[in-house]
Amino acid sequence: MLRTSRLRRFVQVLVTAALVPGLCLAAKRSGRDAWQWPERVVEDLGLKNGSRIADVGCGRGYFTFRLAKAVGEKGKVFATEISSRSLKSVADRVKKSKLTNVETVLSDPADTKLGAESLDAAIVVNVYHHAAKGDRPALTKSIAKALRPGGYLYIVDWRFKATIGYDKGRRVPRAEFLQLIKDAGLKLDAEFLYLQHQLFLRCRKPTKDD
Repeated sequence: MLRTSRLRRFVQVLVTAALVPGLCLAAKRSGRDAWQWPERVVEDLGLKNGSRIADVGCGRGYFTFRLAKAVGEKGKVFATEISSRSLKSVADRVKKSKLTNVETVLSDPADTKLGAESLDAAIVVNVYHHAAKGDRPALTKSIAKALRPGGYLYIVDWRFKATIGYDKGRRVPRAEFLQLIKDAGLKLDAEFLYLQHQLFLRCRKPTKDD
């Protein structure tokens, strides 16, 4: 009986020790950060000092300013948005922070207004489910056009059956994303699985050698 009791206490200690790092990490996260994992997402974009990336549908800049830090002073973040009000919020923060590597771009629902082959990468987070279904193909092709050969489009959007309560009536099936990617001339290059509620797809623009 004594041995059993000691064994149980030992197991409890081991389990607690294993959980402590996760509990500490969770304690540091709150709100959207708790499930979006923005730092890890940005890390997985593989950006370098000097990279040029578009934050398509940037909203109020949740990812924009993290991307600006990742690309460094020699890099460039193009923050595109169809809402002039949201874009002004980003522009005001850029000015206040005296950032020189962020450029705001007022775009259309189906056109990013970005130059051809001007980007190393683009990221689109929780945007596609807001776009009209008829605009999604043109939007994807517009992003693909802006990528240099070998560049990447990263799509982060709700899993169709995610348990989180947001946007349940407008989510985009994974198969539709794959078709949009294919029709835009891109290839699914990788899929990250660690986000609880979201798909995270990496799509590559082929080069002449592919």
